[in-house]
Amino acid sequence: MGQMLEDPITMLLEVGLGWVGLVLFVALLLASEIGYQLGVRRAHGMGTDDRTLSAVSTLSGAMLGLVAFLLALTLNFAENRYETRRLEVVHEANAIGTAWLRARLVGGTEGDAIAGMISDYTRVRLEYSTTEGRERAADLSQRTSNLQTEIWQMLAPAARSNPTPVMATLVVSLNDMFDASLVQHFAFVSRVPSSVSWMLLFGSMLAMGAMGYQFGQAGRRQVVLTGLLLLMWTGALVLTIDFNEPRIGLLRVDTQPLIWTLQGFGQPVN
Repeated sequence: MGQMLEDPITMLLEVGLGWVGLVLFVALLLASEIGYQLGVRRAHGMGTDDRTLSAVSTLSGAMLGLVAFLLALTLNFAENRYETRRLEVVHEANAIGTAWLRARLVGGTEGDAIAGMISDYTRVRLEYSTTEGRERAADLSQRTSNLQTEIWQMLAPAARSNPTPVMATLVVSLNDMFDASLVQHFAFVSRVPSSVSWMLLFGSMLAMGAMGYQFGQAGRRQVVLTGLLLLMWTGALVLTIDFNEPRIGLLRVDTQPLIWTLQGFGQPVN
């Protein structure tokens, strides 16, 4: 059921974030207009008075406040996920750099070979953090696992034959490097639950419909203010989506620490 709900959003995001904003704005506008027409019919059919208008205003204001609270919570959750991804890039770059330095310190054939593989590994991790396609990200994640296995298979016999303190520190560094990739992978796939996103969307439409109903009861439109509110609300929803989707939109993780790490290896960055 969750996958069925998520697919339309995913397909829309792949078209572009601007289209998502347009669809959301139109949906909220339609909800407001439908509410307005219902309010007009209700006022014409049964009449209205100050007490009724006051009750409708109180209820619509409460709905807007509740949905605004939910929007703030959702935006905060999505922004925290973005911040986690950003910080984990720095953590992973540091872990990779430490492992490379210790591999060079071990020296010899094994140390130089492992250092070379760490350079290749860094390129894969850099591409994983910048790629836009989810299928490509899955391929890079598998490539990461394969490189980890290859590095460990190369390290194991060298560690057994040369159990020095320097080799022990290399083992620890490589383990930290592998752990950092797992944490980053989890940060990239962790998003706001789809049920919360749909609740926020439908709640926003109901709140805008209630606001339109209030205007219909009063018999007056507030075109400019309503339009500004819809634009601001749509902008907040789009910003939440942008924070929530690491591979789509304008807000991307800064991968400069990984680039600096490659440059520290004396490797060109394409």
